[in-house]
Amino acid sequence: MANIGCCGVDCDACEARRATARRDNAALAKIAAAQESAGQGSFILPSRLRCTGCLEPGEKSVSCAECAIRECALASHIPHCGFCPDFPCELGSAVWEAVTEYKHNLEVLRSR
Repeated sequence: MANIGCCGVDCDACEARRATARRDNAALAKIAAAQESAGQGSFILPSRLRCTGCLEPGEKSVSCAECAIRECALASHIPHCGFCPDFPCELGSAVWEAVTEYKHNLEVLRSR
C-alpha cells in the first residue's frame, strides 16, 4: 500500500508533498491560491504547505504539523490509527466521515 499517514491519508497522492519533493515552489503557490479561492481559509504562504509526509522526517504542512490525529498517533508510538486498539475513535471521526477513503486505508492496513 502507499505511504499512508496517521489518519489514513495517502501521502504519496498529496500534491503539496509531491511539489515539496520536486522543490516546486510555483506548484505550492498554485495549491495555496486554489485553497484560498475554494474558500478553504485565508491566504496561506506556499512555504507553509511544504511537507515531506506525515511520518517522514522533514517539513510538515501547517495542517499536518498541527494535526491532532497525528499528534495522538505519535504520542502512542504507532505509525497510524490502524494500529490503535481504539480505532475508530471520536478524534478521527470527523475526518473519516468527510473522507471515507482515509478510514478505508486504515482498515486495509489493520486487516494485514
